[in-house]
Amino acid sequence: MPRGIHNVYIFDMFNTASWTVVLGAPMLLFLQHLKATATVVAIAASLSPLLVTLQMPAARYVERVGYRRFVLSGWTTRSFFVVAMALVAFLPDTFDRATRIVLMLFLSLIFNALRGISTCGVLPWFTHIVPETRRGEFLARDQSAVAFSSIISLFFYGLLLRGDHAWYSFGIVFSTSAVAAFISLVFLKQIPDVPVEKIVSNPNPMPWREMLFYPPFFKYLRYNVVINMALGTSAVFWVRYFRAFLHVSESNVLLIACATSLVLGFALLLITPLIDRAGNKPVLTLSGLFLATHFIGWACVAAGVLPFNYPMIAWQTFTSGFGGALWNLANVRCVMGIVPIMGRPHFLALYSVISSLTVGIVPLIWGAIMDGLDHWSVSWGFWTWNSYSLLYVTMACTILAGLGLLRTIVEPEKMTWDVFMRELLVETPSRGISRLINRPRSQGLG
Repeated sequence: MPRGIHNVYIFDMFNTASWTVVLGAPMLLFLQHLKATATVVAIAASLSPLLVTLQMPAARYVERVGYRRFVLSGWTTRSFFVVAMALVAFLPDTFDRATRIVLMLFLSLIFNALRGISTCGVLPWFTHIVPETRRGEFLARDQSAVAFSSIISLFFYGLLLRGDHAWYSFGIVFSTSAVAAFISLVFLKQIPDVPVEKIVSNPNPMPWREMLFYPPFFKYLRYNVVINMALGTSAVFWVRYFRAFLHVSESNVLLIACATSLVLGFALLLITPLIDRAGNKPVLTLSGLFLATHFIGWACVAAGVLPFNYPMIAWQTFTSGFGGALWNLANVRCVMGIVPIMGRPHFLALYSVISSLTVGIVPLIWGAIMDGLDHWSVSWGFWTWNSYSLLYVTMACTILAGLGLLRTIVEPEKMTWDVFMRELLVETPSRGISRLINRPRSQGLG
């Protein structure tokens, strides 16, 4: 690992404390607080993935400017727009709701445009400085830092919004996001850079069509798009499902998200020693099974088949945390390994754009469907069809279709399925417990 790589993890902790608000559940809760429709919520959530398309034109400048300088410029500029969002959130409830929604959407538009441009340099940068044999370890540590930050941040934000919170509580949440954004810049500057002259660049025009249909890349993109059709939709509507359908308080929504991050962090601890030895396909397969089970669970709750109680919340938190952790880790690692060195920023930009378009467009379609089916209900015996049972059944089927496409991806088999499961569930926990029990005690000075 290069010296100074720990700054990536610290940067991501503060950065997560910031984007957890402006791109996550607190923003969706704020719009729900303003009684925004499902379509408006979908638009707000889709801005981030849709504007990642700006990576395509930006990719040509990354190699000329340098990775760190390019990313730092975009991250600094966008942080000022978080301050503006905090000012909007501080407007009292007597202020016109429609005006506040429009202002927040406008600021989100600019913020996400800057984010879409600047993130173009992140994956190529980290792919360049981290050795291939250590990428799984690097990604696991990085995502563990993100999970840890999410746990602390969501718990704190949940406390701020607890009960009949004051009108300015959302303002405090967004202000905390702004402070964390500026602190993260300090550590972003300390991440090891890659000199411009060492970046392998291609001066010729990029053959985008040939890149898209590069066989290993195209097969993985096809699978990735299908999975993201479900994950993108779930990320947008789970808050609305909890608030409008299950009537969970704003504070408890964030505390449930905090618990999911806690499970995600634990899952990363289990998979970190294993990912570089197991390969990506077993991890992605297990992730798909967890996510399909998770969506089926919410479909059964929405259909009235299963109760919404604490055991159900615990099970759903477990499946979501494990499925999300395994997917996030193996997905990025797989892409980093597939793309060739020549044209790496362009390949990764193409991957990000296609994945993000899926995450952005599909929820917009579902937003219109959810508004249209808002009061629709049909009973089939013990099963009740409504907008949410339909949504989650469709997402579960989509994940299963993605698992079918995963089988077409060619990857050298490092570990069979039964060996992988034994390592994950038996060997890795056993080694961890043994190291904990046998750790030498420090000697006191008496």
